[in-house]
Amino acid sequence: MRPEVGARVRVEFFKYPERTLHYFWEARVVEVRPEGVLTLLPRGGLFHHVSKGRSVVLDHDAYVAFFPGAWYSGGPDVREGRVLEYYWNIQTPFRWTGEAFRQYDLELDVKCRADHTCQVFDQEEFLRKKPLYPRAWVRKAEEAVEEVFRHMAQGRWPVLPPGEPLPWMERI
Repeated sequence: MRPEVGARVRVEFFKYPERTLHYFWEARVVEVRPEGVLTLLPRGGLFHHVSKGRSVVLDHDAYVAFFPGAWYSGGPDVREGRVLEYYWNIQTPFRWTGEAFRQYDLELDVKCRADHTCQVFDQEEFLRKKPLYPRAWVRKAEEAVEEVFRHMAQGRWPVLPPGEPLPWMERI
């Protein structure tokens, strides 16, 4: 079962092994396809980073696609029709609760510029946590990084045509 277009959903990322809420936001489902569900946290929406004790009001639209069985999620950050960058989170496959997408954040992130050049971030955090994760999770996380690079190179949904690259966005 999946949410329908227009549904309000909650997106929750947890820390492992603590099983504590790491960050969350409320989004709207904007597209449902066989390959996944695309959500939107619109400009003016709140991103709550529980671990850092901060909330941020977005100055852009953040699209995040969730792919069944995938060890990553993500999509473009857009302002006034222009892609600022793509943010891909490496995670356990989501679990849909009927109200929320829930998954464990595995620290690794891949950011890609509008021209589709990509870079891996937070590798140090991943290396520190690696001994705490089940071995299969480590392998799947590392494979997911390569899958994100392929996803971008192939321009698969929800990737948009390449554009003019901008500096990396500041993230909390």
